[in-house]
Amino acid sequence: MALPQIDVQTFDVNISSLGKKVKFRPFLVKEEKLLVMAGESTDSSDMIHTVQQIITNCSLGKVDGSKLPIFDLQKVFLEIRGMSVSNIINLIAKCGECGIDNDVEFDLEKVKITKNKGHKKQIKLTDSMIIEMDYPKVTDIEKLMGESIEEIYKVTADCIKTIYNDEEVIEFQESPIEERMEFIEQFSVKQFALIREFYESMPQLLHAIDFKCKACKKDNTLVIDGYENFFV
Repeated sequence: MALPQIDVQTFDVNISSLGKKVKFRPFLVKEEKLLVMAGESTDSSDMIHTVQQIITNCSLGKVDGSKLPIFDLQKVFLEIRGMSVSNIINLIAKCGECGIDNDVEFDLEKVKITKNKGHKKQIKLTDSMIIEMDYPKVTDIEKLMGESIEEIYKVTADCIKTIYNDEEVIEFQESPIEERMEFIEQFSVKQFALIREFYESMPQLLHAIDFKCKACKKDNTLVIDGYENFFV
């Protein structure tokens, strides 16, 4: 006789970049095992890949975790983690005044995606040409943070979605990579600065925890940011 299946409750998660809610299940023992293994690895990319796989699994295949922008990947993972284990994570924070370690609570339900005023996915290059951007994937973030301008060009070649040129609409990703790179190399310095502004003003997760030091009683703020720091 086959063993029975255990019913698993699902919950709705809003995917900001997709503009819709998707049903997710909590992660199971098999996903927890993946997280433990990734946490023991010295390669930070192992945790990223594990989180992407867990999101794919827990969405029952409806969301490809490898295609989510960093802010959605972080937020969705925190929501799954909160539903699977607990929305409270206990952290240690050093006092900025006396250096004493303090116990603080990180409440996952209070974490929000911060959207910068004026940020938009459509960029006006000329009076007759507008490009629409997609957000870079997690694997592209380090390239954007690096010093190689060639890598930034390559990321941009993958992030431009559509070109609106007068009444013509061009699906950019349908063109060969060589042609896409040639197009980007035609940008003026000012035009490419608009691309950089798009990257720099993308939505992000930034969470602050206020606490009073148990020793010196000074008020402190622990700021949690960075693209890896939300995978806890």
